[in-house]
Amino acid sequence: MIYPQATAYAIEALAFVAGLNVGTSVKTRQLSEILDIPEQYLGKVMTQLVKKKYLCSTKGPTGGFELEVDPDKITLYRVMASLDSLTPLEEDCVMGLGKCSSETPCAFHERWTKFKEQVTSESQKLTLTDLSNILLNKMRMRLNDQSLSFEGLLKSKVRRPVN
Repeated sequence: MIYPQATAYAIEALAFVAGLNVGTSVKTRQLSEILDIPEQYLGKVMTQLVKKKYLCSTKGPTGGFELEVDPDKITLYRVMASLDSLTPLEEDCVMGLGKCSSETPCAFHERWTKFKEQVTSESQKLTLTDLSNILLNKMRMRLNDQSLSFEGLLKSKVRRPVN
């Protein structure tokens, strides 16, 4: 993985929340069970996403997390940048040799540079809406249920991991 686990969880959680109908909130426990992410860890990730103003949070028995941004306007790149997760992709040497450059390249530098450019370009195009659709399709395939919706998962009493 070229970015921290917390970033992967943040992206998956944002993708799920972005797929909910406006006005629908989700609790950390529900999201943890649905996405199979440790609840304590996810709670910290969700708090970070609130601080970054991607989500809003309401406390209490009817509370939870809702998307605070337009999912069509937020890209994967922007999320990763705000979570300080681009350094491994943009600066670190894939071979673990610290920082390499065209002046002091590692054996894989030229290919890694092309790969990084492609990943960066694609991540600047992928929106939260796109990620939400990808996650929903993944869940539908895993659970063999093409009618599945995010709201349906929230209402379901049976929790099934999607990984």
